[in-house]
Amino acid sequence: MALIAIVDDSRLARTFSAAALKKLGHETVEIEPLSVFAVLAALKERKPDLLVVDFLMPGCPGQSVVRGCHEDPDLKDLKIVLLTAHREEEAQQRLENLGVQKVLHKPVDPKVLEEAVAALLGA
Repeated sequence: MALIAIVDDSRLARTFSAAALKKLGHETVEIEPLSVFAVLAALKERKPDLLVVDFLMPGCPGQSVVRGCHEDPDLKDLKIVLLTAHREEEAQQRLENLGVQKVLHKPVDPKVLEEAVAALLGA
């Protein structure tokens, strides 16, 4: 199965997402968002197949993580699922324009997360 990185400032949210994905047989790595630089370095080191990242994180905005991934040659092809509490269509369109393949709204239903990951990984 795939290696999936989870970046969220909430430990509970990271654990929740990891549990749902491990149930499907995926390996997960939880990355604490200390800074955008630290997250990008951890992603380059671990080389995940997919990233699940929260949009609103103090000191480490999900939008900056996504932008950093797309600007880095080693991470530019990383598939990204972004989690957000924003529900406006305009905001979702901006996120997809950044290169996010899937936007999921919080609170995330484990089944919806599973389906999104399966679709992106071709499973």
